[in-house]
Amino acid sequence: MNCLIGSHFCPCSHHHSPRSRHSNSQLPSEKNSKNTSRKMSLRPSTAAAIQDMPPPGGYKKLDFARYIPDRGPKGWQLWVGATTLVMYGYYQVGKTNQARIQQKMQERKVRYALAPLMQAEADREYMERELVNLRREAEIMKDVTDLKGNPWVPGSSQYFGGQWMPRKVSYFMRHQG
Repeated sequence: MNCLIGSHFCPCSHHHSPRSRHSNSQLPSEKNSKNTSRKMSLRPSTAAAIQDMPPPGGYKKLDFARYIPDRGPKGWQLWVGATTLVMYGYYQVGKTNQARIQQKMQERKVRYALAPLMQAEADREYMERELVNLRREAEIMKDVTDLKGNPWVPGSSQYFGGQWMPRKVSYFMRHQG
């Protein structure tokens, strides 16, 4: 059975366990050799390390301004542009607010003009409901008398103060049968 260990192809016929792998420095053909110790191909030098240094007199100067183009507007131009945009924005907000105030004023004038008509319509609907209630009250209370022995009058107050105002809206007499 052939097997693949690391990047080397192993032609051996035994099965390798995860713990018994061939080392990269010892190929299967070297397995039977007498030298079993690991050897590095290059030994580290015992000499002091040499550091790269600049040439005598240093490197020549680079003119960075020549190679870097201008990148966008200057600072004062940014400030002027931003201030102009902000001022224009506030101008637009002011115009919108004035238009909204005018629109609300127009709506308010229309409501003021329609208020008497709407109130008259509401009063008419109230009177229709009140007449229905008075007829129903007359039917229910036909056999009832008040404290003085008089027959019950539909729409009359059961309280003696006479202070309940909505019944005084109409101009016609409610106390007539």
